[in-house]
Amino acid sequence: MKALFLRVHCTNPDDMFYDELREAVSYFKKEPKGVNAMCEIMREFERKSKNEGRREGRAEGRAQEREAIMRNLREEGMSYEKIARITNQSLSQVKSFFKMKQPA
Repeated sequence: MKALFLRVHCTNPDDMFYDELREAVSYFKKEPKGVNAMCEIMREFERKSKNEGRREGRAEGRAQEREAIMRNLREEGMSYEKIARITNQSLSQVKSFFKMKQPA
């Protein structure tokens, strides 16, 4: 069983058990065109990951800003209904937000 584990996780394509896998991995690790293709795939993966992180960060920032606005409006004595209308949230979302933020 241990030998199979080592073969499954080997880093050298020449040591791989399955011919199809060995050939594909060899292409991407040893052939100049394969190496270039893999590098481009990894660069694209990195670009997509960074873009996704930026989108998540912007969405989180907008949510935090909206929450700060809701807190400020409530501190000014505004009703949940007006806060919902101003922040483009449903009344249940606003009530839920303030219910969660109540000190224990």
